[in-house]
Amino acid sequence: MVSKRILFHLIVCVLAAAVWASCASEHRRIPIDDVRLPGDHQVIHWMEVLHDLPGGQNRAKALAHMTEAHPEFWPLWCEDILQLGDAQDSTTVDVLRQFLIEMHPMLDAIDSTSGRPEVLRRETDALLDGLKRHQVLFPDAPVPDIIMMPSGFNFAVFPTPSCLGLGLDWYMGPEHPLLQELPPSQFPQYRLNRMKPEWMASDAMKGWLLVTQQHRIPPGARTADLMLFWGQILHLTSLCMPDATPAQLMNWTPEQWAWAEANERAIWAQVQPQERMFNNRPRDVMRWFQEGPFTRVGDIPQDSPDRLGAYLGWKMVQAQTAERGDLPAHGWFEARDPQPFLRTYRP
Repeated sequence: MVSKRILFHLIVCVLAAAVWASCASEHRRIPIDDVRLPGDHQVIHWMEVLHDLPGGQNRAKALAHMTEAHPEFWPLWCEDILQLGDAQDSTTVDVLRQFLIEMHPMLDAIDSTSGRPEVLRRETDALLDGLKRHQVLFPDAPVPDIIMMPSGFNFAVFPTPSCLGLGLDWYMGPEHPLLQELPPSQFPQYRLNRMKPEWMASDAMKGWLLVTQQHRIPPGARTADLMLFWGQILHLTSLCMPDATPAQLMNWTPEQWAWAEANERAIWAQVQPQERMFNNRPRDVMRWFQEGPFTRVGDIPQDSPDRLGAYLGWKMVQAQTAERGDLPAHGWFEARDPQPFLRTYRP
């Protein structure tokens, strides 16, 4: 049950793309020892909900079980993520049972990889700590419930303001045999290489921030506008997830990160011309931010990593915060004009 709307990584293609870990996070770790999430905040392991699904012919009982597990997330998972049918229709339970039969190999694979108790505990704790840091910076912002789910390979991260679904099937490990059976057109090797269980928490945090803040992208966004947006989101992600490495937050290998660092000035020279920096043609702009094997712009070589526009945007924001030292809520995160950031950045 593979959807054409691939994952958070396709959200990346719709919005723009991904990241580097902040120097600020190295010397300013947000304290969270005394921070408590809201009392009604939940972490739900959806695999357990499915395991406890009542058997027999009583559809109403099974439907009530799924609804009670999380009244808001059940319709999202049923209708938007898996597209099983109407979440309030008891006959949808039959479709759900068929899904569980057809996806049994995937569910077994999750149990032995990303769904192992120690992995879930590690990634859940890291994500909860990230949400606490976000709460310190933005006390009035909503805190989403966390749902660790199977997604039928449809979404790695499914974020809403109040729910954060994390697709365990996307984090079984790049070498898992089941992943080799996925259609290469939707799951090329560079995407499979990013299905690492140790990236779950940071991907989830980044995805939630991207989606809940996408209203900040102006109509007719220029390359510079998306660089600023991604730079702000990724810098904030690094503050919330200070233990994530720069390569991890970019979804790059250490070698790809090293390449970007070594070629930072040359990359900047490619985007700096006015006709590229302030271009608002979507096709041209998105070349800097699309997920792929490399960044397909100008003279940038094929041994480059992808989404170098996001990398430069993060560098811009780092330069601005190094100069001003503002916390997100009081300065750089609220800014919408890329010009001050462009003037500060000197690769």
